[in-house]
Amino acid sequence: MRILSLLLALAVIAGCSSSAGTESAEPAATPVSSSVSPSSDPQASAEEAAPAGELPEVSPEIADKYSDFVHMDAVQLNGQIFEVYYWNKGEFTYTQFAIVKDGKIVFDSKQAGIKIEGGNIWSEEDDLWAEALVQNNHATFLFSLMDNRPESSYIVVEEIDGVMQLTVKDNVSVNYEDTDQDGDEDLLASPFSGQLPLGPALVGVYELQGTRYVPDKTLTKQYAEDQLRLSEQEYKNNPTDLTLDSLLSAYLILEQRSFALTRFEEFYEWAGQRAGDGGFVDEYYARLKKNETPEYFSGWMDKLEPLHTER
Repeated sequence: MRILSLLLALAVIAGCSSSAGTESAEPAATPVSSSVSPSSDPQASAEEAAPAGELPEVSPEIADKYSDFVHMDAVQLNGQIFEVYYWNKGEFTYTQFAIVKDGKIVFDSKQAGIKIEGGNIWSEEDDLWAEALVQNNHATFLFSLMDNRPESSYIVVEEIDGVMQLTVKDNVSVNYEDTDQDGDEDLLASPFSGQLPLGPALVGVYELQGTRYVPDKTLTKQYAEDQLRLSEQEYKNNPTDLTLDSLLSAYLILEQRSFALTRFEEFYEWAGQRAGDGGFVDEYYARLKKNETPEYFSGWMDKLEPLHTER
């Protein structure tokens, strides 16, 4: 039965075509094959597409150790092909995964003791269930989970000193960005998504120390200040209630509510409105003047903690 399942999986994989996705911060993943499940779906970005004849076969170690995987990602990172296999025993997309390199399992979520209620599909367009990228010369995999719904939960696994290691398992949303333009990617994480009106997400900037991400207050503040400048320019160029919300939220993140109130004469002028005319600037002025800064903004940068690897 196992041999029959393996032959069927190989037949499906052999029929899949290679594809390339959208850009990412560094050379990211090139999808080189897609799913073996009847209903799979997801995205990445391009390095070199692997020739069709080089599509990976199902890892013998996977075939021997586990059966009935529901999906496989195959991506190329730094010229090497990685495969990610998924299994599901829950109501969502997957509850277990394993990363394979050169035919060998290099990370096994079950063996690592990771419990997953359910994973999300990262890119339905490219049929990839995990985001795969190269950041700081590390092959890195990001797994988005349903475990903290409606908010985010993520697992990050990356190759450090030649070993695949768990660096994040926390109830945060994560992405990588070169925030200080030094050529190295920093991890951005937020414990909750933003809400309207004036309920912005608090985004911390983290740097990898060993195998753990720790907050960098200096970079976090610089990132927030950069977002304030960008938000102000966006509002000047396109004054709407949404761009004003983003601008005022940037002030709240920097705990500068009082200063923001002193700038409304400019905000009215840029929007072509006047105080008391009932426009959206009036509404936001009243809202900001009436409501004190929520408690969770107070000293939030000082309260940032290292990201967890258990949750």
